[in-house]
Amino acid sequence: MSIVVLSALLLGCSGAPDEAAEPTATPVKVALNWFPEPEFGGFYEGVLGGHYAAAGLDVEIIPGGPSAPTLELLGSGRAQVAITAADDLLLKRAKGIAAVGGWPGFQLNPLGLMVHAESGPADLAGIASLAEPRVAIEVGGPFQTFLWKRHGWDGKVQAVPYGGSVGPFLVDPLFIQQAYVTSEPCAARSKGADVRFLRASDAGWNHYGTLVAFADPPPAWAADFVTATQEAWVAYMKSPARANAEIGRLNDQLTPELLDCVTESQRPFLTGDDGLGAMSGARWEATAAALVEVGLLPEGSSAEGAWVELRGTPSR
Repeated sequence: MSIVVLSALLLGCSGAPDEAAEPTATPVKVALNWFPEPEFGGFYEGVLGGHYAAAGLDVEIIPGGPSAPTLELLGSGRAQVAITAADDLLLKRAKGIAAVGGWPGFQLNPLGLMVHAESGPADLAGIASLAEPRVAIEVGGPFQTFLWKRHGWDGKVQAVPYGGSVGPFLVDPLFIQQAYVTSEPCAARSKGADVRFLRASDAGWNHYGTLVAFADPPPAWAADFVTATQEAWVAYMKSPARANAEIGRLNDQLTPELLDCVTESQRPFLTGDDGLGAMSGARWEATAAALVEVGLLPEGSSAEGAWVELRGTPSR
């Protein structure tokens, strides 16, 4: 028997497939910290536009809601990606949850105060100069504590509980309330109000928002996920219609007008001054310092080890 014939017989008996098997996609559950909204638009575009599939990832998006325990889901293994905020990540790490930030959707904190454009102050500093200033806000929450301490508002500005509705704002031209740029301003505008949004970032309360968090240490596919997410958000910002249609289907509280308003309102907060997806140690340390200032982290706390640069280092 010739060598050629023997080789052919051996290959035929080996059972090896004629073609290489397709690689299995890695399943990834992404836990959102709120209901489906445009603030998560790039993640939906990542699924709909095939960005994650091209990176070898089978992504499932899990909607959240008030106090959604995304980092706890990550810690228990019921999610592989948690959407959170930098301040929450630092606080949960201090309590023992092993998680790291890998990519921020919002460069500027979307939290702030909403005032009437005609009768309200031009900036945060002007609130204390009003005759009888009152602010509807989460009383005792980190943002309220920070504002009052940073601006010296104790005894000057009254904090009253925020009920979660824009109803009182619509009937009182002097009403000031806590707001997210992705929520209350668009809701008020849809009712005919002309509003001004005073950014929390301008006061120094500027942690990264819509933050992608992974287990610590991150899984091998984390860089692939970050690269695909960056590409998907760029695509979403160029053409949000497909993802917004899916978000509207999943969240019937969002009309097409509200979807458009939120999408446009959030654009400058996504990019900030440093650009979409950028992170820096200085910003992380500023967040840690702000949490120390309001007594939520002990003196000397640092953000060291809480974030990792994954952009530009995909494994595929």
